[in-house]
Amino acid sequence: MNKLELSNKQLEFLKFVIQDFEYNDNEEKNLIDQIESMIYELQEQDALRIIGALKAQAKRPTAEW
Repeated sequence: MNKLELSNKQLEFLKFVIQDFEYNDNEEKNLIDQIESMIYELQEQDALRIIGALKAQAKRPTAEW
């Protein structure tokens, strides 16, 4: 398996291109479905990471002078 690092902007563009791709057979459709699934999983993980960071920041006490 190969790994590919993309920025969020690149990932969004890839998702856009994949969603607009016209496949010719079931094999291509399966590949597109797999790639779309991976993109959505990555975006969900990123969103959960951001939510976790925001929750951690909200729990941080503020300094009172």
